[in-house]
Amino acid sequence: MSRYLQALDPRRSLATAVAWFAVVLSLAIALALLTVGDFALNSMLAQRDAQMMRFATQLAAELERAAADEGRVPALPAREQLARLVDAVREQAKPDPRARVMLLDERHDILFERPPGASDVPLAMPGNSLQVAGNGQHVVVVAAPLDAAPTLRALGIRVAVVQPSEESGHGGTLQEKLTAISILLSIFAALIGVAFARRLTRRLSDLTVQAQRVANQTAEGIVEPTGHDEVAVLGRAFGRLLGALRQERDELDLLTRELEQRVQARTREVERLAADSRYAAVVRERLRLARDLHDTLAHSMMEMLVEVRTLRMLHAHDPQRLAAELERAEEVARDGLKEAREAVSQMRLNAVRDLGLGAALSGAVARFAERTGLDMHYEADPQAGSFADPRAETVFRIAEEALRNIDRHAHATHVQVSLKDAGDGAIELTIADDGVGFDPEAPHPGHFGVTGIRELAQLIRAELDLHSEPGAGARLRLRLRVGPEMRAGSEDGHDPRPGGNHGAALA
Repeated sequence: MSRYLQALDPRRSLATAVAWFAVVLSLAIALALLTVGDFALNSMLAQRDAQMMRFATQLAAELERAAADEGRVPALPAREQLARLVDAVREQAKPDPRARVMLLDERHDILFERPPGASDVPLAMPGNSLQVAGNGQHVVVVAAPLDAAPTLRALGIRVAVVQPSEESGHGGTLQEKLTAISILLSIFAALIGVAFARRLTRRLSDLTVQAQRVANQTAEGIVEPTGHDEVAVLGRAFGRLLGALRQERDELDLLTRELEQRVQARTREVERLAADSRYAAVVRERLRLARDLHDTLAHSMMEMLVEVRTLRMLHAHDPQRLAAELERAEEVARDGLKEAREAVSQMRLNAVRDLGLGAALSGAVARFAERTGLDMHYEADPQAGSFADPRAETVFRIAEEALRNIDRHAHATHVQVSLKDAGDGAIELTIADDGVGFDPEAPHPGHFGVTGIRELAQLIRAELDLHSEPGAGARLRLRLRVGPEMRAGSEDGHDPRPGGNHGAALA
C-alpha cells in the first residue's frame, strides 16, 4: 500500500506534479460551477415565484372587480366569462405556459381550473409552496394574498396558480443537472491535465531512460532530441559530454595498446637473445629499468595527461572546479617527481651490495611505511640479512615490486615482511598483506608487476609461490638456495654490518 501512496507523491516526477495540479484545478472549477449554479438556480426560482405571484395577484384583482359587478350580491361570473378573464390576464402577465389557474373553496375543492389538469387538489396556502402532485410530479403552488381580494375572501374563494417545478425536495432536478455537468467538466479537465503532463514530460522521461542505459553500460550514447526547448538543450549537452568522454577513453586505450605493444616487443627481443646468458642478463636489466620507468615516470605522465585533459574540459564546461583540479594535478606531479628521484637514487646507490639484503629491505620497508602510512611489520634473521651477492639485488628488486603492487592495487591496511634462514643454505622472503586480493593466473592487460616478479625469480632460479584470492589478501614466498654466501658476515651468527639484526613493526 505504501508503494502506491509513494507513486502519488508529486515530488517523484514532474508528470505527477502536473497531474495533481490538473486535478486540484478541476476540483476548484467544479466548486466554482456548483456555487455559480446554485446562485443562478436561486435567482431563477425567485424570479419564477415573483412572476407567479404577480400573475395570481393580478388575476385576483380582476376577479374581485368581476364579482363586484355581478350585482348587489357578489358572486363569481359564469365559467365562460371566467375563462375569458383568465386568458386576458394571462396575455398581460405572460406567465409560464405550463401555469394552471385554480379557484379553490374553503375545503380546497376545485371550483374552476384553466386549463384542466390533475384531479388531485394541492393545498393552497398564503405565499408559495413546493408540493407533490398525485402523479408524482413536483409542482409549485402560489396563492394570491388574502387582502388582495376581500370580496373573494368573503365568498371563501382563493386564487392559486400551479405549475411544474424544476425542484425536487431540498435540491431540484436543475441543480442535479448542474452538479452532474460540473463533475463531468472536472473529470474532463483532469484528463486534459494528465494528457498535457504526459506530453510535457514524455521527452524528458525518454532522455532520462537513455541516460540510465548509458550509466548501466547497456548503450553507447543517447539520441539527441530535436527542438529548441530545455530538454533538447540538455540532450545535446549530454551528447557532447558523452562524445568527449568516449574520445578520451579511445585515446587512453590507444596509448595503452601502444605501451603494451612496445613492452611485448621488448619481451620478445629478450626471449630471442636468451641463449647468450651474459647478453640476456644485460637485456633483462634494461627491461627492469624500463619497468621501473613505466611504473614511475610513465604512470605519473599518464596521470598528468589525464589531469591536463580534465582541466581542459573543466575550463570549457565547469570553470568553478578548475582550482580544485589544479591542486590535484600539482599533487600528482609532486608524487611523480618523488618516485623518479627515488628511482634515480636507487640506481646510484647499491644498498644491497654495500649494507646487505637485510639492511636494504629494512630501509625500503621504512620508506614504504612513511609514504603510504600502512601498518608495517618487518623482521629478518641475521644470517639471511647478511646475504649480499648479485642475486641478493634481484631478491631486493622482487620485494620492491611486490610492495609497489600492494601500494597501487591491494588497498591493504597491514603488511608483513620477513626474511628468514630456511636451513640447508637457503633463505626465504615472505611478503603478505590483508588487501582485496586477486587471481594470480588471470591476465592483467597493461600491468606487468607479477610477470616481472616471475621473470626475476626465474633469472636467479628461485622458487616462487604466489597465493591470493579475491577478498582474501595476497602472500608471496620466495625461496633461494644461497650456499655459504649467506654466512659471509661471521660464523657466530652476528652480522657486523649495520642493519644486520632486524625485528620491528613500522607504521
